[in-house]
Amino acid sequence: MNNHPDFICVGAQKAATTWLYDVLSRTPGVFLPKIKELHYFSELYAVDAKRFGPKHRAEQVMHLRKFHQSRNTGTAYERAVLDQLDHIDTDTINDEWYRGIFSFAHDLEVCGEICPCYMGMPTRGVRHLLSINPLMRILILVRDPIDRIWSHMRMHVKSGYMNLNITEMLDGPVELGPYLRYTDYATAIPRWESMSGEGRVKIMLYDRLNENPHAMLSEIYDFIGMPGAQTKADLSRNVFSGDPIDLSPEFRAVLLKTLMPQYEFLRKRFPADVDAWLARHHAAIDSVKTVQTS
Repeated sequence: MNNHPDFICVGAQKAATTWLYDVLSRTPGVFLPKIKELHYFSELYAVDAKRFGPKHRAEQVMHLRKFHQSRNTGTAYERAVLDQLDHIDTDTINDEWYRGIFSFAHDLEVCGEICPCYMGMPTRGVRHLLSINPLMRILILVRDPIDRIWSHMRMHVKSGYMNLNITEMLDGPVELGPYLRYTDYATAIPRWESMSGEGRVKIMLYDRLNENPHAMLSEIYDFIGMPGAQTKADLSRNVFSGDPIDLSPEFRAVLLKTLMPQYEFLRKRFPADVDAWLARHHAAIDSVKTVQTS
C-alpha cells in the first residue's frame, strides 16, 4: 500500500495544471487525491495559503461529498471516495494525514498530486516535501510570465477577488507581489533542481499543450513512470479557461520591465520560445506608439 506521492506537479499557476489534473485523473493506473490542490505544504510554508488553503479544501470536499452522496449507488468506488473525502475533511493536518490520503490508492497505481502553490515555497518547504519521498519526481509547467500573471489577475476578477482597473493599476494601488511570487521561475526552478535528485525535475512549456497535447502528455507519462499510458479524457477540452480581457499596452510595458529577469532566465533554456514571447509583447507595445506618432 502506498503512503506517499510518486510525483508532484508544483506549478506554475495558470499554466494548465487544472487541465493536467483532469487528464491524469482519467488515466487508468494513476491515483490523484479527489480534490486538486491539497495545499498541505503551501499552507505550512506560504503565508497566503494559510488563509485560503483550509477554505479551498472545505469547499471542494463539501461539493464532491454532495455530488457522490446524490448518486447513491452504494458501490465500493463511491464508498471509497466518500471515505477519502472524510479523511481529507479535518482541521488537523500533518504528515500522517497527508500520507493517509495516498493509502486510498490501489497497490499498482502511480500516485501524484498537483498543487501549483508549491512552486514558490522556501527551501524548508521543499525539503519537507521531498522528505515524504526522496525519490519523488517534480513537474513544473512554465508559461510566458506576462501571460501567466494576466491570466492569474483575470481569474481573480472572475471570482470577485479584485476589481480590475488598468488606470488604478498603473497608479500603483494593486499589489503585484503575490502575482510576481508565483512567476518567479528564476528562484524556484534552481531551488527544486538543486534539492531534488538528478533527472527528477522536468520543466515543460505551456505552449506545447496548445501545439501538441498528445506529445506533451506522452512526455509526462514517461517522466512519471507510465510509458504508453492512455487517458480517457478529451485532450481538446478546455478546463476553467478564463474570460478574455485585453491587456493594455501601458500595463504590458510595466509588466515587461518588471519581469525581464524572468525572461532572461528562461531564455537560457528555451531561447526560441522566449524570443517569440518578447517579440509579441514588444509588437503589442510598439503598435500603440506607432499609432500615437502617426
